[in-house]
Amino acid sequence: MDNTGADPFSDLEKPKGPSPFAVGFDRSSGEPMVYGGLFMGGLLVVASIAGDMPVMALLALAPLAVAFWHYPMLDRRVPQLGANADGLFVERIGFIDWASIRKFELRRTAVRNIQLARLEVSLTRPLADAVSGPEIFPVWKKVMMRNWSARREADGTDTLVIRLDTLDANPEQVLDRVRSFRNV
Repeated sequence: MDNTGADPFSDLEKPKGPSPFAVGFDRSSGEPMVYGGLFMGGLLVVASIAGDMPVMALLALAPLAVAFWHYPMLDRRVPQLGANADGLFVERIGFIDWASIRKFELRRTAVRNIQLARLEVSLTRPLADAVSGPEIFPVWKKVMMRNWSARREADGTDTLVIRLDTLDANPEQVLDRVRSFRNV
């Protein structure tokens, strides 16, 4: 055994190229909506039972629906955005082939003192044709909040708009990491 302190793996070549990544929601951005909705819904249900007013229990559906809609923001197990050699991953879409992506743009806006950031991904064709590996997800997730929207351009291509301000990552770093895959 060699006790010289030398690293036996120092001569191995380090991997080249960009490293895959995945990022999920910033949990703190969804907690007030989910827990607040559950609290208000529970409060209305308890008040309707205590006051023997079943109609008030129907009012509890609104805050409970808000909590259900925003629940994906608490689920840290599900990445919302990522990239690897297969393509750009977007939750509930799947992998978008790198060859289908025309460009990336980071757009920033501000509402009062809240900074909003979104990544606009311009595609060379319609979104359905650009997806190389679709994601399979439960049907009930179709009625829950998603972190992206798509818009059809005049030339028949699509542009994906992905919110970055709700994610647990720096928007500039996300853009740099995504671009590093595109430039390979």
